[in-house]
Amino acid sequence: MLMNTSDIPQKDRALVLQGGGSLGAYEAGAYKALYYWLAKKDREEGKKKSSTFNIIAGTSIGAMNAAVLTSYFVENNTYEGSAERLIEFWKYLSEQSLADSNPWFRFWWDSMHKMNKAFATGEAARRYYSAKEFSLMGVPNVFSPRIPMLDAKFWDLCGNTWYRFSNEPLKRSLEKFAKFPIATSFEDNQPRLILVAVDVADGLPVTFDSYPKADGSRKTEYGRYISQEGNEIGFERVIKYDKGITSDHVMASGSYPVNFDYASLEVESYYPPRINGSKQKDLTGNDITQNDSVNSSYYKKKKRYFWDGGLMSNTPLSQLVLMHRNYWYQIRGVKEKVPTLGICVINVHPKQQLEIPTDHDGVVNRNNDITFSDRSHRDEEVLLLISDYIDLVKDLIKIGKENGIKDEVLKELMNRQTKYHGQVLKPRKYKEIIEGSFDIAEVVRIERKNDENTISDKTFDFSSGTIENLLQNGYDDTMNAINSWRTSNVPE
Repeated sequence: MLMNTSDIPQKDRALVLQGGGSLGAYEAGAYKALYYWLAKKDREEGKKKSSTFNIIAGTSIGAMNAAVLTSYFVENNTYEGSAERLIEFWKYLSEQSLADSNPWFRFWWDSMHKMNKAFATGEAARRYYSAKEFSLMGVPNVFSPRIPMLDAKFWDLCGNTWYRFSNEPLKRSLEKFAKFPIATSFEDNQPRLILVAVDVADGLPVTFDSYPKADGSRKTEYGRYISQEGNEIGFERVIKYDKGITSDHVMASGSYPVNFDYASLEVESYYPPRINGSKQKDLTGNDITQNDSVNSSYYKKKKRYFWDGGLMSNTPLSQLVLMHRNYWYQIRGVKEKVPTLGICVINVHPKQQLEIPTDHDGVVNRNNDITFSDRSHRDEEVLLLISDYIDLVKDLIKIGKENGIKDEVLKELMNRQTKYHGQVLKPRKYKEIIEGSFDIAEVVRIERKNDENTISDKTFDFSSGTIENLLQNGYDDTMNAINSWRTSNVPE
């Protein structure tokens, strides 16, 4: 699908949203400030066709926020009003807790805190007991009360009882605020939605994409790339969703292990053909029963199970950049430089914290933040290093031509197969590495900060008071960031 070079944008804006349960409200507040500022900036610069964000990538609750925003644009052909829709979504999810409704609760705790600083503040206690209440009783529009599953393996009824929630209420809430399936395209000037989940059995990140492939289909391919006797078969796993991303895909990105059940999706998996009537085995070496017959292409459709994308990529920056490059190079046929990316990441788990916690809840909280904090700085460094190497190779080719190396020699070199392929990577030629080069103009990060009232179970706190605070903090932090950014460092 080759494009006229005049139709290729010089730059795309991307928004990356982390996972973090109720902390997703912070992203909604941050998005409101970011959208109004960028929309105003676009109008002042005369960008009539700008859609503010060309790509929105998210994991877990960030995936749900991303779905609400993308769906809004598809329904209305504009982002105008999307911030209000997202905030409305969060107010719908929130619930007044007993601590919220008790006028004496905070007063009593604040009085105790004044007498002894070891006691929690009224606000910290309100958050703590709100989260405790919801972790037992559930949140009507988010998750059910926890259901105990007694230990039938070790008969350890005290230490190994499994408590799980149902996230069906959250799925219904999501479907109330986003219209599924979500299928978007560049031709319609619509944003691209990118979501990340994890295949439980394979332990691999799985990325869903609202943009079509070159043949017009929508699908996710992952796992090993299968080649047999010189014939390219394809990737080991294929998930097809031609009509677009569904709420099931979004929930797969947000099904956190232990607390929630697996999310299931139909996946086509490759099985090798039978040889001389021998039993057929899957790629893990297990026999396939007679009931598990395969079609002529040796792909069999079966349910597979998925967990929260935050387990492997809570800040899906690398997936965003690589899929951006793949779309413009592999699908749109851009052989030179693909559109530059300006990226804004909204982080809800602080990477840094000045004070070292000494109490149990504080230590658990810090452990959670480090576990799910933004690790994309390293991804950014690697991606930019790759970009530099590509530029170096191009310069060496140019110097070679200028110094008499024949075109046919360079052409033969560029058409050679790369050494590493057929396991995870699709077979490719050297020229496919240097063509379609990418660049990142800037990555700006807005990061939520902990305060003295932060608790370890903060992702469970959907209380009205906390959601309002998170919405306001996200907005205020983003406005402060906007005021401090220089024009050259802003995602344009």
